[in-house]
Amino acid sequence: MVDAEHTGSTPQRIPCEESLDISTVKELHALLVQVLAARQPVVLEGAEVTRVDTAALQVLSAFFQDARAQGISVCWQAPSETLRRSAALLDLSALLELDPAA
Repeated sequence: MVDAEHTGSTPQRIPCEESLDISTVKELHALLVQVLAARQPVVLEGAEVTRVDTAALQVLSAFFQDARAQGISVCWQAPSETLRRSAALLDLSALLELDPAA
């Protein structure tokens, strides 16, 4: 889902914090809003995530929906088992493009 005018753009790499929870969700949201404004493909680096809560998954879900609506490509690099499992528990795997069985 890459916007035609941005095909070939260097993706913005976003390293996810070890803990994606209510204490970091405000900063995560602000960062993702900036990323959307840049209108470039995005790679979320999720290997370090060891804790994730519903608030963070809600922010990520909104980000994925907004990115799709704007034609911005978003993908994960090495999402942690914790991240995949948490998304699956809330039935968000498809929306967040996280394979629960990977």
